[in-house]
Amino acid sequence: MKLLPIVIAVIGYSLAETIPDARMMGGTNAAWGQFASAVSITTPFLLHCGGVIVDRQHVLTSAQCVLNAQNRLIDPYWISTVAGDIALAPIGARRQTRRVIQIYVHPQFNVFTRENDVAVLRLDRPYDLPSNTVDLARRAVRINPTGEACQFAGWGATAATNAPVNVQQRFLPMTINDRDVCNQATMHAGRVLESMICAGNTGASANAAPCTGNLGTGLYCNRQLVGILSFGVNCGVANNPPVFTQLRNYNRWIDQQFNRTEGLAPNWTPAVL
Repeated sequence: MKLLPIVIAVIGYSLAETIPDARMMGGTNAAWGQFASAVSITTPFLLHCGGVIVDRQHVLTSAQCVLNAQNRLIDPYWISTVAGDIALAPIGARRQTRRVIQIYVHPQFNVFTRENDVAVLRLDRPYDLPSNTVDLARRAVRINPTGEACQFAGWGATAATNAPVNVQQRFLPMTINDRDVCNQATMHAGRVLESMICAGNTGASANAAPCTGNLGTGLYCNRQLVGILSFGVNCGVANNPPVFTQLRNYNRWIDQQFNRTEGLAPNWTPAVL
C-alpha cells in the first residue's frame, strides 16, 4: 500500500517472507471521530502499521512494527504517527502528527510464536485534547465471549491485489471465534495462545478481511479496545483467521511504560529469536 514516498511495503505473516503491498479488503468508510484512538504509523523501513492511542503521549502497536528485517529495534527517530484524520491524503486540518522519541517492546516478545506482541511508543509531545477526532482508547478488562460482534478499524484498499488503494479509514465487522476452532490443524494448528484472540473470517471472504499493512491495528468490541492485530492477515483466504494480542492481559505492563525513563539500547533484539 504505497501511502507516501517513504512507505514502500509492510511486514506480513512471517518476517522472513516476501513483503506484499498493504491492503484491507472490504469494509465501510469510518466517520469523523468514530475511531478517534486509531493512528497510522509510518517509517522508511518498509513498514506501514496501525496503532492505538492509550495515553496523551503514548501509542500502542505490534512489536513487529518496530523491528527491522534483522529483528533489531528501529531508531525511533524514523517513526511518525498520524492521528485525527480519517484520510491519509490529502492532509486534513484536524490531523495531529507526532514523532516517536522512545520505544518500549515487551521483554518476552517471541518473534516466532508472536506471543507478547506489544510495543508502546512515546511521542515527542502529547496530543492536543480534548478533540473531536483524537481520543484515548478505552481498554477492555473483561473476557470477550465467543460470538461477540466487534469491529476492526484501519486503512487499506477495498479489494485484493492490484486494487486501487483507498486512503480512507475503514472498519470491518468481526466476530470473536472459539479458540479451539482457530487452533485446528487446518487453521493455526495450536498457535492461538491464551493471551490472544481469534476473530474474523475463517472461510474465504472477499468482503471483510484484513491484509498486510494493518499489523498493530485495533479490534474494538462494544467501543472498547480488546486487541491489536498480530498475525492471520489473510486477505480473504480461508483457514487463516486474524489473531490479535489480547490486551486485557497487558494493561498493567502498558501503564508501567508511561513513566519509564530509561530506553531500550540501540539495536536491541528480542530475547527469543
